[in-house]
Amino acid sequence: MTAAAARRRRDWRVAAALSLLPGAGQVYNGQLGKARYYFSWSLGCLGADVLFFLGGSALGRQWIADGRLILSMLFGMVAILVFMGLLIYGLFIWGSAVVDATTAAREITETGEASPKLRYFHL
Repeated sequence: MTAAAARRRRDWRVAAALSLLPGAGQVYNGQLGKARYYFSWSLGCLGADVLFFLGGSALGRQWIADGRLILSMLFGMVAILVFMGLLIYGLFIWGSAVVDATTAAREITETGEASPKLRYFHL
């Protein structure tokens, strides 16, 4: 291992712990582009999920109060599917940020640099 590689050692446990905030593990590894990707997609999906839930529940309550029960029930079923899709995808990206940060930290420790490819969570 060269002196530059020794200076750049990264602990995969630290990268995993920092990834509790999506993208922070990538910042620790010096991969700012990946950090922006994971942070923006996680925050975008989960933030949109919260906004969709709040707006959709207010709209549904209004439709129920106006007597549009069938429309509110149909909207509710679609809203549940959209909510679950955004939630699952947001959590998938968040988990992928942890996987990517830990794998990159191990690569940096072994070879001195990490692969630029994105890694995703697999079951």
